[in-house]
Amino acid sequence: MDKEYEGTGFIIVGLIVGCCITWGIMKYNQTQTKYKMNLKCVQGELYEEVRPHFYVKSHLDCFEERTL
Repeated sequence: MDKEYEGTGFIIVGLIVGCCITWGIMKYNQTQTKYKMNLKCVQGELYEEVRPHFYVKSHLDCFEERTL
């Protein structure tokens, strides 16, 4: 009876590991897409490009970095 179910454990563990890897890759891609914004700072105000050559004012803050 043990020989019948020997491969079943490997299949179940393989499916669980495969699901976890797939979920991790999907989360990574979602995060990359989320933070891949085309932002442009114009005169101290931040604009986000939502379509090609179409900018809207962003809710994020914009600042100019100066070195001493």
